[in-house]
Amino acid sequence: MSIVVKKMGMMATILICILTFTTTALAMSFSADIVSSDDGKTIKKEKIYMTNSKVRVETDEMVNILRMDKKLVWMLMPEDRMYMEQEFNLATAKNQKQTPTAEPPADEDEKIFILRETVNGYVADKYQINAKKQDSHYIWLSSDPGIMMQVKTAAIDGSWWQEFRNIRLGEPDPVLFEIPDGFSKMSMAMPGMFGNY
Repeated sequence: MSIVVKKMGMMATILICILTFTTTALAMSFSADIVSSDDGKTIKKEKIYMTNSKVRVETDEMVNILRMDKKLVWMLMPEDRMYMEQEFNLATAKNQKQTPTAEPPADEDEKIFILRETVNGYVADKYQINAKKQDSHYIWLSSDPGIMMQVKTAAIDGSWWQEFRNIRLGEPDPVLFEIPDGFSKMSMAMPGMFGNY
């Protein structure tokens, strides 16, 4: 069961991913590769699919599906053919900055333009974000993919970073946002996750 608890904690991955999108991007349909590092050295690769109020993030061990239309988050464990379900409270999640918004975060003190450069083939404007409740960091905004979005986010000291690569516009297969046939539901509540109180 401890392994399951550890995997459950990784459900936050899906929310970290969608933090990088504005409301405009969330309304678009596309897929992309996510390449990131939590320590500046170890590389992690994920895949994201998004369409309207649905998001799917694939990692090496699991698949996370956010269904804002159903107010649910599903975590699928393909090897075990099992899944877990958690309620998603949109209003609470917005307050916790778990969902994208076109408005600047309440704790954002300033957004300083640094320069314009190319990131993975996308021409982007680099900004330094200084906030009250989190460390200052850089973001790279670009409209090159066809939608305005952050194509990269990174710590000032380079200790962590996240990039979106191979961004492709177009509606993903609807089946990607559903629980596959033959998967059994696991019952395990974790109060407080994803705005469920």
